[in-house]
Amino acid sequence: MRARFRQTYGASPLHLLALIAALLVAGAAVAGWFQSFPGPTVVQVLLWFLGAIVAHDLGLLPLYSMLDRIAFGRDRSRRRPDRRSAAAYIRVPVLLSGLLLLVFFPEIFRLGDHNFYAASGLHQRVFLARFLLSCAALFAASAAAYTFSLRRASASARTRTSRDRSSRSLRSRARAWLARARRTRGGRRRAGTRP
Repeated sequence: MRARFRQTYGASPLHLLALIAALLVAGAAVAGWFQSFPGPTVVQVLLWFLGAIVAHDLGLLPLYSMLDRIAFGRDRSRRRPDRRSAAAYIRVPVLLSGLLLLVFFPEIFRLGDHNFYAASGLHQRVFLARFLLSCAALFAASAAAYTFSLRRASASARTRTSRDRSSRSLRSRARAWLARARRTRGGRRRAGTRP
């Protein structure tokens, strides 16, 4: 029964239960969020979500797909499969930096410093520097991860090469020993001695 379910669904029943629980928690959060707002705000939030979906699918997705093709080329199938690609190590900090910019752009560009100061007692001057430092930290962490990945790949290639060399030298020594043993045995037999 469980094997048939796994074959049909593609994962274990526990995965399905966890997915249903996560959707229920998210639904409860959204329902509570909408109940806390007065009437017209719900419509505005839904319109904002719809606009964001349309803007992403019709505007941003083609734009960053085109930029990805320009930056990393069209055909990746010609590459050797063991070669490490820097594309993922560039994409991740770029996407995270873009997400930070999207979330905090009013503060970064100081749009509404007066209102922000009235609400919090702080100015928005620090957000640009913090955003740039965050982006620099993301790119530095990505560069460190790429360097670590390259070193680990070269170390495993070196150990694989040395293992191949040692197994080849061990095989050649074993063959030489067998050849000597055969010659010695053959010489003893010809001389009439017993091995």
